[in-house]
Amino acid sequence: MVCPNCRAASFEDDVFCRQCGTDLIEPSTSLVPVDSTRSNLPAVFQNTPLPRIAAGMGALAVGVGIELLRRSLLTRMARSTGQVAETLPVLGGVREMLKPQTPKSLKLPRGYEIQETVVYMRRVIRRQD
Repeated sequence: MVCPNCRAASFEDDVFCRQCGTDLIEPSTSLVPVDSTRSNLPAVFQNTPLPRIAAGMGALAVGVGIELLRRSLLTRMARSTGQVAETLPVLGGVREMLKPQTPKSLKLPRGYEIQETVVYMRRVIRRQD
């Protein structure tokens, strides 16, 4: 092996020239050049699920908006005919609890009064462990 600087002879195992101290290791020519078209972002930011999450949230918002619009239109239509309880069953149950359908001109004997109690019971049947 010959030193590229001073042309002195050296052994194959030498790393530096014994005469001038020049580095004898040849630079590698098999390096791959960096592709300028590739992004320098980490892999975490290259394949994010953000578009899928945004699409899901958008679909959810559209569904909620359509449901609110449907209820609003049904309430307006039913209000003109006076059938809110039949059109929206959930509102019918609330309406019945708040304003019972008994006539207001109920005559009670002297000394009597009406007391109403609403009782709600929830029964859950589960298997014993």
